[in-house]
Amino acid sequence: MMGDKTPWVTRWGRESDSWNVIEENEESPEEDEEGGLSDGSGFPGRWLVGQAVARWALTQPVQPTVEIVADIFNLPPALAQDAMSVLLHPAFGSLAAAVQVWAGLQYADCRDVTVGEAALVFHLSPAAIVEAVDKHYYLYLRGDRSDPASLVIEHEGE
Repeated sequence: MMGDKTPWVTRWGRESDSWNVIEENEESPEEDEEGGLSDGSGFPGRWLVGQAVARWALTQPVQPTVEIVADIFNLPPALAQDAMSVLLHPAFGSLAAAVQVWAGLQYADCRDVTVGEAALVFHLSPAAIVEAVDKHYYLYLRGDRSDPASLVIEHEGE
């Protein structure tokens, strides 16, 4: 399922816990336009992805390797290795956040991913993925709820 993609994330964004979508401040390049650390790259931060990888790893039947993480999260091996070194923070490493990061990393052009795909990747039921998406502020579902696996995971905002 994952082998036909090419990783689009080539480096971490400067702000470790966001998608780095806010442009740099021209007058103060060390800050973004809102006074934060975003670099405007659209690349996710190391900690953000690391939390998702750590939460995803909890549902896996085997200890994930760098190759598995790189394939599942669509990352270059060096970034996958780096993400694997981040420890799960229980207050932030939710299933909902992990699904959001995983879905966002699949395609640079934001192609659709389904609940069924996420359920396979996370080794969980489609109902568990639907519940997680419903709890996430930036995610919503499109499609027929009578067929949960075919629901499309949509992103709004970050």
